[in-house]
Amino acid sequence: MLAKGATRSVFRVGRWVIKIPRIYSWGHFLLGLLANLQERKFSRAEWSELCPVVASIPGGWLVVMKYARPLTEKEWKGMNVDQWMHREDYSIPVEPKINSFGVLNGNIVAIDYGS
Repeated sequence: MLAKGATRSVFRVGRWVIKIPRIYSWGHFLLGLLANLQERKFSRAEWSELCPVVASIPGGWLVVMKYARPLTEKEWKGMNVDQWMHREDYSIPVEPKINSFGVLNGNIVAIDYGS
C-alpha cells in the first residue's frame, strides 16, 4: 500500500497507482466512490496539471493513474501553490498540501484531486 487517505486506499503496482474506496464506514466508502468519479471526470479535461486517469471501473469502484513520484520538501517549499492552482480560465481542484502533488515526466501534477 502506498497511502491511506480519509476515503480511499492507494496501491502502487509498478508504473501505476490504483485507488479504491475505503470500507471502514458507509459514508467514507461513498465519499471514496465520489472521489474516484470526480478524478475520472476532471481527467477527461486533459489539463496538463492533473495526473491522468488511464483506466477506471464505472461507478467509482477503482481508478488507475500513472505513478508520479512524491514532491521533495525542497520542491514543495519552492512552489507557489496558489499561482499553480489558479489559471486564467480554470482552477485546479486540489488541496494545497504536499501529498496532493507529484512529479510526472518532469512536471508537477496534482495526484489527489478527488475531494
